[in-house]
Amino acid sequence: KLALTAFGHIGIFPEQTENWKFIYDNLSTRKTKAKVLNLFAYTGGASLIANTTNAEVVHLDSIKATVTWANQNMELSQQSGIRWVVEDAMKFVRREVKRGNIYDGIIMDPPAYGRGPTGERWILEEGINELFELSAKLLTETDSFFLANLYSMGLSSLVLENLTQSFFPETKTEYGEIFIQSKTNQKLPLGSFLRFEK
Repeated sequence: KLALTAFGHIGIFPEQTENWKFIYDNLSTRKTKAKVLNLFAYTGGASLIANTTNAEVVHLDSIKATVTWANQNMELSQQSGIRWVVEDAMKFVRREVKRGNIYDGIIMDPPAYGRGPTGERWILEEGINELFELSAKLLTETDSFFLANLYSMGLSSLVLENLTQSFFPETKTEYGEIFIQSKTNQKLPLGSFLRFEK
């Protein structure tokens, strides 16, 4: 489902194609059902890709209307079974750590700035360290994957590299820039990504 938003989005992000392929390739070869957490999940592209592999998907976003949009995308894609959560991401992740829950895959797309459903404030530079630290506790030690995007032009992929070295040592991580190719073959930068498999 495509629609114009106040932020200039249309509901799908074609620059995420390589990340969707990474998610699908990891999950589709598994012999057991994986559990995947998608944080700041927006309209659900990554959740839908994971769900096609029969993974158990938890889709979280702080905006109810966006989660409703993602649910509509699931139905339009003739899928079912995604667990929808409308909550502040940090609150949810802290609680999952306390509960001892773990995931085989974590996907995150934290914005530079945002608000939780009850006014919680998210600022990327202030929250990213704790978010990665908690994610390291939620990710299974073997046969797992992690994917993060930063749509913030003020932070380079070196930030992601440093965070990975701090919280996910001994992993071979791929870093790079997210971009869209223009009709004139220019690469229009949008942010940075990291992804790895354990």
